[in-house]
Amino acid sequence: MNPSQRLVEPFYFSGNSIGLLLIHGFTGSPSEVRFLGERLAEQGFTVSGIRLSGHGTTVEELADKRWQDWVKDAENGSAELRRTCTHVVAIGLSMGGLLALELAARGLVDGAVAMNAPMVLVDWRTRFLGLAQSFVHYVDKAAEHQATVAAGSEEAMQRFQYTKFPIAALYSLNKAIPRVRKRLGLISCPVLVMQSKKDQTVSPKSARILAEGLSAAQPQVVYWGNSGHVLTLGPEREAVALEVIRFIKELEDLG
Repeated sequence: MNPSQRLVEPFYFSGNSIGLLLIHGFTGSPSEVRFLGERLAEQGFTVSGIRLSGHGTTVEELADKRWQDWVKDAENGSAELRRTCTHVVAIGLSMGGLLALELAARGLVDGAVAMNAPMVLVDWRTRFLGLAQSFVHYVDKAAEHQATVAAGSEEAMQRFQYTKFPIAALYSLNKAIPRVRKRLGLISCPVLVMQSKKDQTVSPKSARILAEGLSAAQPQVVYWGNSGHVLTLGPEREAVALEVIRFIKELEDLG
């Protein structure tokens, strides 16, 4: 397998009876969460990093996918882990975090970690997606993406992502955000919310909104001061991994 192909491939590490489902973000790939997955596997957990429909291939394929497709991917990933694991925890970045919360709302997981999960998006263009999709099919990514793909960027070398958004798919995600927000009160399992203060894709106020909506679950909320949107590959990634490990081990103690 060549290095570029490895970035887009799903991954699986066999381990103990605690199954961890890792879910990447919109337009991204399993490469976004592979570093975290490897750290979790070193602790003996069973780890599955799935690839969401339309991702890791071509942006044209993603244009035909919708929120319902990604929810089904996440459900299938959770069900697969249930075959061999007694407990399953969903861990997601960005849209992956939103999917982790959706699984929790459906009662399909025993815990959830939502990293930079969107409640409020920074890019003002997302407000006009409904109007734009009838005459614009794709839009280039904004400033933070341009910074991460700069020559020599360590994050860029470890991550595969598309350079533009398919409007119809992004519109589907945008409509899903308020739906998930309304369902946060259904979540009773332990939840860890993590938010980067320097996130230029998801507004940091999203963490506060999540904390309020998840009040019944009494979520743990952790902010990261030196990371951007891709928290799992940023400068604090080792500490992020340790925080996730701590949370999972607390769940083990509860179980």
